[in-house]
Amino acid sequence: MNYAPYRLSEGLVLEESGNLLPWFRSLEQLAGKGGKPLPEEGKRTQLFWEADAVFGGMNVSVQAMERGLGIFFLDLKNGEKFESAKLEYEAVLQILKAKFGDPAEVGSDDYGYPWVRWRWGGVCLNLALAERFMDYVALSVSNGVVP
Repeated sequence: MNYAPYRLSEGLVLEESGNLLPWFRSLEQLAGKGGKPLPEEGKRTQLFWEADAVFGGMNVSVQAMERGLGIFFLDLKNGEKFESAKLEYEAVLQILKAKFGDPAEVGSDDYGYPWVRWRWGGVCLNLALAERFMDYVALSVSNGVVP
C-alpha cells in the first residue's frame, strides 16, 4: 500500500480524543470510541462525534453509518459561516491542498458539480460539491470505497 498520511492506512485518527476509528468495524465495535449513537433510542444506525480534529488540527464532526464500514463522513467545524456551499467547497479545498498537496483526481458530475480526490492505495479522501434539495459540501474518507 502507498504511504497514507495521518495513519489513514489504519483508520481515522481523532486527534483531540486520541481515538483511532479503525476501518471495517461495526458500529458496535466503534461504540466504545466516544461516538453518540443516532437515533438515541431504538436500533442504532449511525455514530456521531460532534467535535474533534483530524489531519493535523482540522476541526470536524464525524459520522459513521451502519452500512458504511469503510467510510467516515466529515463536516468542517471551524466556526466560519459561508454565504454559499460553493464558497465553503473552495475554502475546504484550500485547507486540504495545504495539508495533502494537489488532488490525484479532479472532475465534475453530470450536473457540473465539482469533486476532487486524494488517494493512497485503497484509501481515498473525497471532497465534492453536491445537491440534494440544496447545494452542500460532502467530505469523506474511505478505504476501498469511493463515495
